[in-house]
Amino acid sequence: MIKYLLKLEILRSKEATFWFIIFPILLTFILSSIFGEMDRNIRFKVGVMGNSTLLENLFDELRETKQFEIKQVQNIDKLLTGELDIIVKIPKDFDFKFHKAFLLSKTTLFKPINLIIYYVSNRDDSTIARDIFYNIFSTFDIEFYKRTNNWNEVSIKVIKKTKGDISYYEFLFPSIIVMIIMSVAFFGYTNGITNFKRQGILKKIASTPYSLKRFYFSYTLVSIVQIFFSLVIFFIFESVVYHINVFDNFSNTLFYTSLGTTVFLSIGYFLANVIKNPETNVVLGNILFQVFMFAGGFYFDVKNIKIIGQISKYIPSTYIVDGIRKSFDYSQYGDHLTIPVLWITIFLFFSLIFGVKENEKI
Repeated sequence: MIKYLLKLEILRSKEATFWFIIFPILLTFILSSIFGEMDRNIRFKVGVMGNSTLLENLFDELRETKQFEIKQVQNIDKLLTGELDIIVKIPKDFDFKFHKAFLLSKTTLFKPINLIIYYVSNRDDSTIARDIFYNIFSTFDIEFYKRTNNWNEVSIKVIKKTKGDISYYEFLFPSIIVMIIMSVAFFGYTNGITNFKRQGILKKIASTPYSLKRFYFSYTLVSIVQIFFSLVIFFIFESVVYHINVFDNFSNTLFYTSLGTTVFLSIGYFLANVIKNPETNVVLGNILFQVFMFAGGFYFDVKNIKIIGQISKYIPSTYIVDGIRKSFDYSQYGDHLTIPVLWITIFLFFSLIFGVKENEKI
């Protein structure tokens, strides 16, 4: 049975070959080409968190050079996706603290003001922009004191921080892993079972010594094999083309990949038992796929986006993708297990209830 199902699902289905193997690789290539690191003209994109009248004058002068695009941001997300080269974080009440530091510069009460520059260390443009702004702020500080005949005291202390030291290729890598799993679960596994029901194949199996439980087990195993081979090909592609160290903290990647496989096959099994119509399953599968993909932070961090950020907290794809990203020392969430395990428990529980009733009708 397993050999027959495997041959049916992989060798005979050109559609499955495209969606489970070729499409993820093609999507990776397209997205990496659009969002990945590319050679650009020398024009630095700078984000600013916080406000300062003193520094705004400086920023205006830099904008006039046409070499700097400076805009206000609320968080560091755009730095991670490559939309910004650096982010300058200005402390609250900077202007007041700056003048206070000036007045106390000759006393023991003097304290420097911390300006934080966030950058990505493995991006040359980000590192260069960091160094430029470090020198700009130092010069700004000295010039301010020159004008007050007290320039030997420096009140601005610039802190260079590496934030989100992950390339977009590495950021995207876990997303495609989970997309492969969801594609097999929602468009292969679920639809396959409902089609077998419509064709009356499950009725025939139920009338033979080969029980339905063994069929479901075999078909689930076939889907896992599909996921495995698709991921092997994808891992090779990522390693050769984008030079990603796919074996970096591989035990972590393997764990969350296995957890994701369990989660989405559980959901697929539930849909296959509850929904009789294959067309309806396709629609529901597409809805879940899109929600899990876009609200799960597959292409960019959505944690701080209002409505989507709230949805992301309660769907399993968020934690599976973010869990795999821990292999690259990047993570936006703390507990990666509670939500996925909760989804597995709920859907397996209801699958057992509806599955027993459905199998009695077959």
